[in-house]
Amino acid sequence: MRWTGSPWRHCLAQAEDPMGTTRRINGLAAALGAVSEADQERVARIAMTRLTGVAMHYVGSQDEAMDCAQEAMIKAVNAFDTFEGRSNVTTWLHRIAVNCALEHLRRRGSRNEVSIDDLLPDFDDAGFLNDRFVVSDDSAEIMLQRADARAAVTSAIAALPDSHRTVLLLRDIEEMSIGEVADRLDVTQNTAKVRIHRARSALRKHLAPLMAAGQI
Repeated sequence: MRWTGSPWRHCLAQAEDPMGTTRRINGLAAALGAVSEADQERVARIAMTRLTGVAMHYVGSQDEAMDCAQEAMIKAVNAFDTFEGRSNVTTWLHRIAVNCALEHLRRRGSRNEVSIDDLLPDFDDAGFLNDRFVVSDDSAEIMLQRADARAAVTSAIAALPDSHRTVLLLRDIEEMSIGEVADRLDVTQNTAKVRIHRARSALRKHLAPLMAAGQI
């Protein structure tokens, strides 16, 4: 299922309560900055682009990210009456998109999951690290703070298996606590901690050639 016209019309097509949905669409569009009814389409397109970008980090596929964005927009319209304005509406939409992406990954299961072992640090026969660039447990957010490294770090994160990419994004990019990450992924806090450490180590090993060349 894809957007083939106005995102708002698509929400209306899915609605069981057209009048209530129209009212919520008007409210959400205004919160997103629409200055008139004619301007609603513009803010919807901008929001959809952002939602697709958020989901893309998690699901890794443009088509699947568009599906997540579509689902997030419909959920946002349906839930707009519960939006209390305590946070920015774009922050609220961002969280909905993340939740939709996580739900999508759960439905997708582990079909795309691969072993992360080849991306973890190497040790020699004496038990010493072969690569000095993987000993730090810096977060992905710290690495992303350097503009010249951002593209390489983003690409490296995307190359991680689903379970490790997701935990890294939730912890380091969304800045969730260990407890929140564990709850979102339905794993123990210890499992979440292990995955985060392994994901950060794998990320640094993936970037090791650039780090050795002084490019990061």
